[in-house]
This record gives sequence, C-alpha cells and structure tokens, in this order.
Amino acid sequence: MHRNAMDVLDLEQGMRDALGRDEFEPWFQPLVRLSDGAIQGYEALLRWNHPERGMLAPGAFLGVAEDSGLIEAIDWRMFERALEAGKALAGRSRYITLNASPRLFHRGDFDQRLLALAARLEFDPCLLRIEVTEGSLLRDPEAMVGILQRLADAGVEAALDDFGTGYSSLGHVHRFPLRMIKIDRSFVIPFAEGAAPRRSSALIEAILALGRALDVEIMAEGIETPAQCGALQSMGCVFGQGYLFGRPAPAKDWI
Repeated sequence: MHRNAMDVLDLEQGMRDALGRDEFEPWFQPLVRLSDGAIQGYEALLRWNHPERGMLAPGAFLGVAEDSGLIEAIDWRMFERALEAGKALAGRSRYITLNASPRLFHRGDFDQRLLALAARLEFDPCLLRIEVTEGSLLRDPEAMVGILQRLADAGVEAALDDFGTGYSSLGHVHRFPLRMIKIDRSFVIPFAEGAAPRRSSALIEAILALGRALDVEIMAEGIETPAQCGALQSMGCVFGQGYLFGRPAPAKDWI
C-alpha cells in the first residue's frame, strides 16, 4: 500500500529530526573468503535508531530520503560515524566499505569530500572502499571515471554493487576503475538447495569470467545456506557476503 502524502511528510520530518538527534548509525556485516570464512572486510549498512519504532533498516525510509534530498546529509553523517567506528575493525588487510547513493555524485566533488573526511578522522584511505550502483556509473560515465580514478589514486577502491539488476552490460564495465563486482543476491537465491537452473549458473559463470579477464574481484551477495556457498565455490567464486557468515551488527559486536 502506498503511503499517503501525510505519511510521507511525517516521515520526512522524522528524518530531519533524526539528523538533529544523531539517530542514524552504521551496522557492519562481514565480507568473507568463501574457502575458509576468513573476514576480508566489513560493509557499513545504514540503520535508523528510531525512538518509537526501534532499529529501522533502509527499506523503511530510504525512498523518501532520496526523493526529499535528505539522503545526502544522512549519507555523510553515516560515513563519518562508520569511519569512526570502523577504525576498530579495519586493519590487518581488512577494509570498510561505504554505500554511496547516486545523489552524492551530482556535484562532482565527492572524491574531495570523502578524502577530506578520511583525513580529518585519520582513517587510512587504503582501508576504505566505496560501493556504487550501476545507475551512478551510467548517469555521467566520464565524470564517474574521473571521480573513481582520483579515489583509486588516493587508495580508495570501488565496488560495483548489485551487479545484474540495473543497466550495465558485461561489455562496458571495463571502462571504470573497479576493484570488485558484487553479484546481486537475486542470482544467488536459486542455489539455496545447491542445484540451480542452467541459466542461473551461466549468468554467474559469465560474471566470474569477466572478473578474471579484468582482474577484478567478484563477491556474491545474499549467501544464506551452505549449499549456496558450495555451489558458488565450485564455479570459482572466491568472496561472499550474507547471513550464513553473519548478520549486520554494531561495530562493538565484531571486536
């Protein structure tokens, strides 16, 4: 059921109040090597610690945040808190990933602002990764190449999130300086019991082949069962993320 106009306005005002009360916070989910479950890094995921409704995941408010433009302020505060908390998790080759909404790239100074934030918080940029969507890459490809390359030059690597759900084709991903491609969970679901339709296997195998050709890491999202993990490993997928390895939790739970 669609929210009516008053619901949207109430939610928007609630988010404005939440920014003032600093209610948005990062939770972290491990990113692992499938062969042994070794943690490679953590993805910082947005949560709203609502005073009445409890801890809210982005699905409860993200659409209104994007439509209202509040997502930019929410993201930057989220980044700040994630890097502050993430300093205790990063290191020893473990990195922190941040999800950047498309709106953050509209001004063209995203790389400068992010690097300035990392410097202020004394967070090593080499331990930081940015996850971008296919829509972000294709809105202004040339500008995005420049932003991502400047970040890469400073040590911040980029990951393409939810690959396969947007507009990208295997043919033009090579244009962007990416370190990782994340296979969307919708491609992983069919392997819940192990075997899956040939079409599902072929799609994942094509993405894995692309990764090998471009020397880009491939990570599968949404792994929830040992059968999924085993099937992905058998196809050559090295990295994964999902409830099988750990649910999102505050940083203190991972220390």
